[in-house]
Amino acid sequence: MRAIHLIGYHATDVEFHGHLAPGTKIHLDNKYTYNVRYGKDGVCTAVLECGVFDKEAPERFSVKLIVEGNFSFSDGYTKEQLHVMTYKELFPYARALAASITAVSGIPPVMLPEIDIESQSIYRIDTESLKP
Repeated sequence: MRAIHLIGYHATDVEFHGHLAPGTKIHLDNKYTYNVRYGKDGVCTAVLECGVFDKEAPERFSVKLIVEGNFSFSDGYTKEQLHVMTYKELFPYARALAASITAVSGIPPVMLPEIDIESQSIYRIDTESLKP
C-alpha cells in the first residue's frame, strides 16, 4: 500500500496579472508556502501557495495560485515525511496550472521551478496542544 493517496485537488485561488508590452523582458522570482492540516482517520489537507512574479514590477506580471489537495495516508510515517510526500504529489498540478494560465494568455508558458523540499526546514505546529 502506498504511504499517501491523493483523493482530489482544486485551486481555491488563481490570480494573473499580465500587463506586458510586446518584447518586454522580465526577471522572474518565485515564492512558495506549504502547509498540511491533519485530520482524524488518516486523512489530511495540504495547501500549496505558489507564485511567480516580475522582481522589478510584480504589478506588471504575476501568477499566484493556491492549490488544495486532500490525501489519505498510512500509519507508520512521521508528519514531516508526509509533508514531503504530499508536496511532491501536489506540486505538479500547481505547475501545470501556472503553465496553462500563462500559455492561454498568449505568452510562453511559465514553469514553476521545483524546490528541493527535503532540504528545507519543516516547521511543525501541533494545533491540538494549543486548544484550551
